[in-house]
Amino acid sequence: MKIIEHIERTDKAIVKEFKRLLQTYDSVTCAASDSMERFNAMTSDLKPLFNGIRMAGAAVTVKTLASDLAAAFKAIDLCQPGDIIVIDSHGSTNTAFWGENMTMSAMNKGVVGAIIDGCCRDVAEIRSLKFPVFSKGIVPNVASLSGYGHVNVAIQCAGVPVHPGDLIIADENGVVVVPKDDAENVLQKTMDLLQTEHLVQEKIKQGATIGELINVDDIFHQTFSYQERAADKN
Repeated sequence: MKIIEHIERTDKAIVKEFKRLLQTYDSVTCAASDSMERFNAMTSDLKPLFNGIRMAGAAVTVKTLASDLAAAFKAIDLCQPGDIIVIDSHGSTNTAFWGENMTMSAMNKGVVGAIIDGCCRDVAEIRSLKFPVFSKGIVPNVASLSGYGHVNVAIQCAGVPVHPGDLIIADENGVVVVPKDDAENVLQKTMDLLQTEHLVQEKIKQGATIGELINVDDIFHQTFSYQERAADKN
């Protein structure tokens, strides 16, 4: 196993601001993804274990083999309050990489959620504990403990690269990863976009259409003009 115990996390003040946005606005992940040019949103097959999950925190990353929980166990021990565990299980969906005992252990460390590119189990118990989990499925068969895997290395989860300490944001729309080195910039853009969205919606409520507000006819005109110019060159 490769275990990195000390990582640089996204600044706590930035995490706190994203948490404030989650309390104030509905679709924060949408705005954050838009602010990153529509990148860094995890795939749609990643589902919340129950409704209403809204969280933000720094990623503690886990890279497992398809049937080994050892790295995930170790990651819990290395977490700080406010962290989110993100598990890359190499696409395995027939083995559970999260369960009730892991949930209780994580809660003891102050972990605020888990994102699993694979499956979980003990779902009734986890729902009762109200511990936020996103996963790709549910299965009773659990992984073994063999001592393989890595903690706090670069991984991928649901189609998105995740580095230790990156900011994870989750709401009803899904999960977004914000690279920690760009978190301050993305925060500002996200705040600006959410405020602009509010103004746009006020105009729609007054009778405007989204097409009118973005001048969709001009967009079509620009597209057709480009196609015509390209055809002339050919």
